[in-house]
Amino acid sequence: MSFLRSSYEYGYSRHASLVEFLPERLLQWLTQGRSSWFFSLFLGALIPFSFAPFNTQSSVFSYLIFFPLSLFFYQLLHIDTAKEAFYKGWLFGIGLFSVGVSWLYVAIHDFGAAHWSLAGFFTGGFIVFLAIFYAVFGWSLFKVRDCFRSEITSKSPEFFFQASVILFYLPILWVLFEWLRSWILTGFPWLLSGYPLIETVLAHYAPIIGIYGMSLLVVFISAMLVVRIKSVFSLVSIALIIMGGFVLGQIQWSKPIGEPLSVALIQGNINQSLKWDRRQLEKTKQLYVALSEDQWLSNDLIVWPENAIPVFYHTLEKNFYRKLSLKAQKTETELITGLPIFDNKTEQYYNSMINFGEEQGYYYKTHLVPFGEYVPLASMIRGLIQFFNIPMSGFSVGQPNQPPLVIKGHKVVVTLCYEDVYPQDMMSHISQSQFMINLSNNGWYGDSFAPHQHLEMARMRALETSRELIRSTTSGISALIDSKGNVVVKGPQFKQAVINGKIQPRVGTTPYVQWGNYPIILLFIIALILFWKQLKK
Repeated sequence: MSFLRSSYEYGYSRHASLVEFLPERLLQWLTQGRSSWFFSLFLGALIPFSFAPFNTQSSVFSYLIFFPLSLFFYQLLHIDTAKEAFYKGWLFGIGLFSVGVSWLYVAIHDFGAAHWSLAGFFTGGFIVFLAIFYAVFGWSLFKVRDCFRSEITSKSPEFFFQASVILFYLPILWVLFEWLRSWILTGFPWLLSGYPLIETVLAHYAPIIGIYGMSLLVVFISAMLVVRIKSVFSLVSIALIIMGGFVLGQIQWSKPIGEPLSVALIQGNINQSLKWDRRQLEKTKQLYVALSEDQWLSNDLIVWPENAIPVFYHTLEKNFYRKLSLKAQKTETELITGLPIFDNKTEQYYNSMINFGEEQGYYYKTHLVPFGEYVPLASMIRGLIQFFNIPMSGFSVGQPNQPPLVIKGHKVVVTLCYEDVYPQDMMSHISQSQFMINLSNNGWYGDSFAPHQHLEMARMRALETSRELIRSTTSGISALIDSKGNVVVKGPQFKQAVINGKIQPRVGTTPYVQWGNYPIILLFIIALILFWKQLKK
């Protein structure tokens, strides 16, 4: 017996969900026959169009995420077996990641010089693996639904099931699997469902609940479209949530301290295929020096991107970097750059950041990119594909809890590459710091979704922490972001450029900085305890 039929048996027919106002034929295609399997894949493939670069063109795309999610949830609630829920969840995940992380193929094929078939194999394998999280979500939701179905009675058929399963367990299960995906095997927190809200009024919830709370909000609203209660109740609830966004938008979680700092972002745009060529080194050095020449006297900070000069620091320390350091001190302008550093004692090397100027300091990257900065099972797969033999793909992990850098008298939280997609890694020093810097290299991914998606996640970090952010990249998108997550100024992609602007140091903390993800984790624990009690009945 399907859930649809059983719900009517228990007297559910008195109310309809907002989704059920769609044409009956569409709902049949969604839940019955072979077409339902196609819809699982199709709905997943729609999700990435809610993210950058689409929602930066129009916020309408951000709101698109509620449509495929609500239809997917409706589909899962009308499935007859746990096996079907598992495989339809898997198809949904495959659709989502096939579109959303298609840029991985670009990195392996275009810059890794792999044959299209091999690049497709590795990209497809990664997509299929990531999609398992949605498969297990579908299976888990079916089990929870099945467990609570026994509680449906003639006295309270609707409220109990709707409130407990659809409005409580469904959002929590969804966010649980997003959270698990963010740390299992070092984590891949890409395309979390809360990110599209950065372009909506609901973005103002981020300083309180963070990105996982934002995902919970997205899924809760989508679930409100599925619950079979009076439609006016769903509409009023969603309207109140939107009004809350307007109210929260009036709150200033931090305040300026000191004068704004003038910044020059230097974007060299060295082609990724040439960057590590030793014959290109002198041209690269001359390019960054030339682009910076007119910026020393007119700026407080000059910022070069991740591994701007791709050779070990010690090989250029006594000449090239010594001259830059002296110039920084003479002009009272600090230079921040990413560069690899080799430790002679341990014979390990690190992806690092250094600032030259009044108070020189170092940062060693702690969250390395698998298959980019280190290769799991290296002895087995090196040589199989050129992409895994890229220069300096054996970086070591820096020590945790490194102190923030001090730049122009301000403590600064710094991240390299995709470290800024892990908010929990940044929380410990945010309250003592006045702004943030991220140096990155998105050149591996060409003209794909990846640089835009990465910028969107960086904007969310600024919004969550109420800190302004400097983002310097090799080939774009370099930008300055304010404490509300808005892009103040950004540079072009795939062009040499100098991007000038100002950054305002700030003090004060948001609730999310104080609480972190603990409220979300507490929700997981509460849900687990309640479900355990339900099983024991």
